[in-house]
Amino acid sequence: MGDRFNLYPAQSKVVDGKVCVFFDENEIVRDGSILKIAVWKHGGDDYVYEKSYAYSPLALEAGKCVPGIGEFNFIAGEGYTVLVRTPLNSYRSSFIVGAKGENIGLKAD
Repeated sequence: MGDRFNLYPAQSKVVDGKVCVFFDENEIVRDGSILKIAVWKHGGDDYVYEKSYAYSPLALEAGKCVPGIGEFNFIAGEGYTVLVRTPLNSYRSSFIVGAKGENIGLKAD
């Protein structure tokens, strides 16, 4: 059995044509550092993207896009869950990517 993490909500939106996952001030349970981000495509069995910050943790900051998520190429029409892991907690945002002409948009899942 793996480690258990407390799971809390995160927000998501599109910024400059890229998916941005961020936290409101009241959603950050405890100051901490981002150790890992992972993207799971709905209907899949495994993560489609992972990035570790274990050797150079990033500060968990309210209102700022979590670095690294915008590097992943999200596909319009697909649903995703993004997990952001800290030493004691995990944060999650789920959404469906939609196309708006040349641009993308997100719909809560």
